[in-house]
Amino acid sequence: MTKQVFTPEQVVALNNRQNDGNFHPFTCGSGDRCGDSHAKTEGILVATVRGWICPFCDYTQDWAHDSTKNH
Repeated sequence: MTKQVFTPEQVVALNNRQNDGNFHPFTCGSGDRCGDSHAKTEGILVATVRGWICPFCDYTQDWAHDSTKNH
């Protein structure tokens, strides 16, 4: 069974925060330039119940600041 890192409600809040433009988004830490710089999606992580994922490589992250989980 896969460990749940974020609740479904937190996933929604985190992804809304990622896309609202008011904060610097959580980004890929792989060291590579992931994504599409022309579409401004370069390295921006996507929250899932299993944690953050980079849609362009295999980078994952299993934490977020508490203040961002209920944005």
